[in-house]
Amino acid sequence: MTFPAPPRALGRASDRSPQQVDPLGALAARPITFGAALAALLVAVVGTLMRASDVSSPGAAVGALVAVAAGGVALVVSAGPLRAPFGPRALWCVAATCAVAGVLSALATSGSNPFVRDDWAGIVSGVLLLGVAPYRSAREILAAGGAVAVVLALVVLVEAPGFVTPVPTASYVVVALTPLLALTAASATFSGVFVAHVEGWVSRATGFRRASTDDLRVTLARSVQQDRVTVLNREVVPFFARLVESGRIVEGDADEARRVADALRASLVADADATWLARRLAAPGRRVPAEVVDPDRLADLLGPGHRTALWALVATVDDVEAADVHSLRVVLEAEEARVGITIELASGASAVAARRSLAPCLTVLRLVSGDLRVDRAPSLLTLRFSYDQH
Repeated sequence: MTFPAPPRALGRASDRSPQQVDPLGALAARPITFGAALAALLVAVVGTLMRASDVSSPGAAVGALVAVAAGGVALVVSAGPLRAPFGPRALWCVAATCAVAGVLSALATSGSNPFVRDDWAGIVSGVLLLGVAPYRSAREILAAGGAVAVVLALVVLVEAPGFVTPVPTASYVVVALTPLLALTAASATFSGVFVAHVEGWVSRATGFRRASTDDLRVTLARSVQQDRVTVLNREVVPFFARLVESGRIVEGDADEARRVADALRASLVADADATWLARRLAAPGRRVPAEVVDPDRLADLLGPGHRTALWALVATVDDVEAADVHSLRVVLEAEEARVGITIELASGASAVAARRSLAPCLTVLRLVSGDLRVDRAPSLLTLRFSYDQH
C-alpha cells in the first residue's frame, strides 16, 4: 500500500523513508530487522570469543555484548507494527548503542590489542544500521553512520600506539571504518532508491489517473443513472403497474402515490447527502453492521491516504475470520482546524486479539495520521485519530 506525497524538489527525495511511502512494505521487512539484530549479536559474540586471549577486562567485554544486544532489541521493538512509525529517536538509540559497544570493546582489550583488523565494532554497527534501512531516510542513516564512525575513529586513534603493524595511523582508521561505512552506504542507498522508485511510481500513476478522468466521469454517471433506475423499479414501477392493471384510480391511490413520492424523495435526498464512507459502509454484501455519525459530512474532507487507510481497516474488520468483530461505529467531529475520528469495534473475542489481527491496518493509520490512540476494554477496541481539514 502506497500513499502519494505532495510535489517536492528532487534533492529532497531522501527526506522521506520507505516506511512513509510504503507502510505495508515496511511490515514485510520485519524478517530483515530480526536477521540484522541476530547477526550483529552473533558477530560480536564470535569476535569476542576469538579474541579471548586479548581480553584484559572481562567486564568491559560483557558490557560491549550487552550494548550490542540492547541495540538489537531497540531495533526490533521500535520496528514493531504497533509502535510505528520508527522515529529518529529509535535510530539514534541504535546508533548510541553501537558507539557504546565500540568503546567498551576497545576497553576490553586495552593494552593487549595488536591488530585492528579483528575488531568487530565496525561490522556490528554497520549490520545494525543496515537493519534500519526500511524505516528511516537515507539522509538520517548517513548521519547516524557518520556519528558512529567518528566515535570509532577516535577509539582507533587512541589504540594506534599499541598496534604492531608498521603503517600510517590513517590506515588503521580506514581498516576499522570500512565495514561500517560500506554497510551504512548500502543501507542509505536502499532507502533512497526505494523511496525514489515508489515516488516515481506514484507520480506516473497520478498522471494516468488524470488522463482517465473523463472516462471515470462517464462511468460514474452511468452508475448514478443505474442507482436512480433501481429506485424507480423498487418504488414507482410497481405502483404504476398496479394502476395500469386495474384500469381505474380509487380513493386510496392518492395516498399511495404520496407515499411513493415521499419515499422516492427521501431515498434521493439521502443518497445525495451521504458521504463516500456512508455509501461504502451501506454497500450490499458487507457482513459487519456499521453506523456512521457524520452530520457535517467531514468524511469527504479526507485525503487519499486517509481514505485508503480507513477503508483498509473497514475491509479487514468485515473479514470475520480475521477478528470476531460484530459491530462498527465511526464518529467524525470537527476539532478547530482538524477533524477527529473515533472508531469503536465491539468484539465477541478479546480486544487484544482484535488489535493483533488489525495490526497492519493500525500501522498504516498511525503513519498517515501521526496521532493514533488505541484504547482497549474487555470486548471493545476504540481507535482515535485526527487529520487536517482541507
